[in-house]
Amino acid sequence: MVWDALPAALFAAASVWLALGDSALRRLRPVREGPRWVREVDDAARRRFTTRSAEARAREVRDGVPVACDLLAVCVEAGRPARGALRLVAEAVGEPTRGVLLGVVNQIELGVDEGEAWAALGAQPGYRAVARDVGRSLRSGVALGDLLRAHASEARTAREADSRARARQVAVAGVLPLVTCFLPAFLLVGVVPIFGGLVGRLFGG
Repeated sequence: MVWDALPAALFAAASVWLALGDSALRRLRPVREGPRWVREVDDAARRRFTTRSAEARAREVRDGVPVACDLLAVCVEAGRPARGALRLVAEAVGEPTRGVLLGVVNQIELGVDEGEAWAALGAQPGYRAVARDVGRSLRSGVALGDLLRAHASEARTAREADSRARARQVAVAGVLPLVTCFLPAFLLVGVVPIFGGLVGRLFGG
């Protein structure tokens, strides 16, 4: 039965090849990669997007420092140990601060030394001084509430300064488009008619 159907299958394949032609069959082949310059442009765009995403996440992490420090101060002043306060705060805040704080909690619960786990928090944007002072407090028993409130105030001030700096950058970046739009209109409406009137007077007698 199989051998009887083979000639019919070969005839059908040949018919399809003749009907489509080589150009049509070529379009069915896998698409090759584009030129090298296309790939380089795509890679550059992907790197810029990744860089901007990382910068946006770092800014969001820094913006969450004041609230995290204020809540931690409230918890430790209420008698909670640092690790317990950290979990409570992590469950109360949103991302990305939640993930940052839970990373420390998970390390402690997995058996990592508490001081080392807090030190790892220092790698996150805005948390270097916080991690340093919490580690000192764990070793020396220094009250942590006032330190955390001080860090919250400093982080809030830094966030406001960063917001002002970014606002100035936006203002400066917006000058060129405004000049590009309004200068031609000013020339056409204000300068060209005056110049045309002067030329008309000179050559019109």
